[in-house]
Amino acid sequence: MEGRLDKTRKKIDALDRAMARLLDRRFALAAELAPLKKRIRDPRREARVLANVARLSRPAFRKAARAAYAEIIRQSRLLQGRR
Repeated sequence: MEGRLDKTRKKIDALDRAMARLLDRRFALAAELAPLKKRIRDPRREARVLANVARLSRPAFRKAARAAYAEIIRQSRLLQGRR
């Protein structure tokens, strides 16, 4: 049991590293967009992103994935507002 726990945690750690790199890239691109946008918030775009996330997620994880992405979008808006 202990070996399986450690093995699974190592897999999660690897995913966390990959996700951190991807989030860094996503936030950098969001910051690049700030000067190109008239308004920071684009509710239609945000709804499309959240719908895509829900569509790509397993049914059991859709709500959690959508909530996580809603926070990513919120943080992106905060970064864009700091230009």
